[in-house]
Amino acid sequence: MDLATMMRDQAKAGLQTQLAAAVADGNAEQAGKIADQIAQLAVSTAPKAPPYGQNEIKAAIGTAAPWFGTDPKKSARVIELGKHMDPAKFATAELFAAALIKAVDEDTKPPETTVVKDPPENETDEEREAREAEEAAAAEAEAAAKKNRRTNAPGDMGAGNSRRASSGPWTKLSDAPADIQKEVKRSADRFVPSSASKEQREKYITTALGAHYAAHQRKTAGKK
Repeated sequence: MDLATMMRDQAKAGLQTQLAAAVADGNAEQAGKIADQIAQLAVSTAPKAPPYGQNEIKAAIGTAAPWFGTDPKKSARVIELGKHMDPAKFATAELFAAALIKAVDEDTKPPETTVVKDPPENETDEEREAREAEEAAAAEAEAAAKKNRRTNAPGDMGAGNSRRASSGPWTKLSDAPADIQKEVKRSADRFVPSSASKEQREKYITTALGAHYAAHQRKTAGKK
C-alpha cells in the first residue's frame, strides 16, 4: 500500500468515526456535513478515466499498425492482449497503442530456426566427423541454454556453480562451470563412439565448450 492510499484510508476512517458519533448524539446537521465530506473524499480519490476512449485507441493502432484489421491472427491478438491493459496508465492513445503493438509483435515473433549448412564438396571422413561433432555440440549447447534460465558463464554464479568460471573462452573442461562440464561430458559420451581415439574425444569436448560459450555470449548480448 502506498502513502497516498494509506492517508486516504485514514481520512475516511476518521470521518466515519465522526459520523457514527454524530448519529449517536442525534446531531443530524453534523452528521449530514460529515456525510458530504465522505462523499467529496470518494470523488477526489476515484481513479480518473483516460482522456481518450476505444475509438481513439483503434485509430492509433490502425495508424501505427497497417495490418490491424487485415491480418486476422495479429488483429485478434491485439484485442486479446488489450483486454489486460489499463488505458488509465497511458497518457495518450498513441502510447497505449505503441505498448500494445510491441507486446503483439513479441508474442507473434516466429521462433528462431537453426540453419543447416550443406556439407562442402570433397569432404574427407575426418572433416565430416569434425563437422558433425561441431554441429552436435552446438545443438547441445543451444538446448542447454534454452533449458536453463541462467547459464553458468564467465562471471555468472548459477545453480550448480561452486566457483567463478573462467573469464575467457572455455578451451578445457576446467574453464567451464560444473554443470556445463557435466553437460559436455554427457554429450561426448553420446556423440563420440567408444572406438574413437582420445584425440577425437578431446577435439569434440573443445568444440562443445566453444559452442556453449558462444551460446552464452549471444544470450548475454541479447539482455543488454
